[in-house]
Amino acid sequence: MPGTYQYADSRSVSRLSSARVDLDEVMRAEIGPAWNAYRRRWEAARTFQEQPPFPLHLDLELKFSCNLRCPMCLMSLPPDQRRAYGRAGRELSLARVWELLDEGAEEGLCALGFGGLWEPLLSPDLPEIVARARDRGLVDVMFNTNGLLLDEKTGRALIQAGLTRLMISLDAATPETYARLRVGSDFERVTANIENILALRQSLGRRLPLVRLSFCRTAVNEHELEAFQGRWRGLVDFFSVQAYGRYPGAAPPGFPRGGATPPPAGRCAQPHKRLLVRHDGRVLPCCDASGLELNLGDVADRSLGEIWRGRPLADLRRRLAAGDLSGPAAPCRACQAKFLAGAENPCQS
Repeated sequence: MPGTYQYADSRSVSRLSSARVDLDEVMRAEIGPAWNAYRRRWEAARTFQEQPPFPLHLDLELKFSCNLRCPMCLMSLPPDQRRAYGRAGRELSLARVWELLDEGAEEGLCALGFGGLWEPLLSPDLPEIVARARDRGLVDVMFNTNGLLLDEKTGRALIQAGLTRLMISLDAATPETYARLRVGSDFERVTANIENILALRQSLGRRLPLVRLSFCRTAVNEHELEAFQGRWRGLVDFFSVQAYGRYPGAAPPGFPRGGATPPPAGRCAQPHKRLLVRHDGRVLPCCDASGLELNLGDVADRSLGEIWRGRPLADLRRRLAAGDLSGPAAPCRACQAKFLAGAENPCQS
């Protein structure tokens, strides 16, 4: 459709579209010149033209926990297998979060997300962290959620705190299909939460956060994509249609991937623009579950800047640039395999 905003990631696996708004246009109007400066730096890092001295985007995984057990996610594994991917009961303390945000603000951090293997709305501290990040000058603060806990009180607090982007994974147009994908959730409750956050934003006279609905395309739900978009077109700001990537052990038999096969994966830009701090303090160079073994250090022992400029990450970047998936880059093989199979776990910015 003419005038529709379209954006595809570097491998055309995650596609963002809108018939309502242009993301950059809205963010420029709301954030000001700092938005353009940030996106210029992001694009330079993404295309390997510039290596920023500090990550542009930081993801925080405050805890290893989720209120759903979706079959396409590692959190659906039995408890004994799930323990291989995280430590239940361990949490990134609020004091540590303040330290990371203070360092980031001083070093030029531009964006904050709440990534990793968890549901961000499980943290009661989320609005306070969002507000602190915006107060410290971060121009983009966002997270993905299943939306089940997005009640009016939480939504109001997040809007007033200055959240800029809210990504809600819905993945279905009917309760029946939703129940197969989002195990433990409630379709009617989540759709009501989406409608309520949009109405609340309007009643408060705010343009942000921009609201995106995500549809992870599989053989289970692809027949509902048109109905999904038809239901929400003109209401939400963006749609994101993503291909499904099967992680080792996740997704039971009979849960095949859907979607077209994209071009082969190329050089990875993630270690050039972002870091993820997990619930136990370990730092990873990307937000993909395949990279859980790519431990760069611990924020209890070293600053983010030291980790970003340290030898382990420099070695990883060098190997990826050369196409050498051995040594510290060996875990990247699984991610490359997912790309080549036509799927990925898309990052949110």
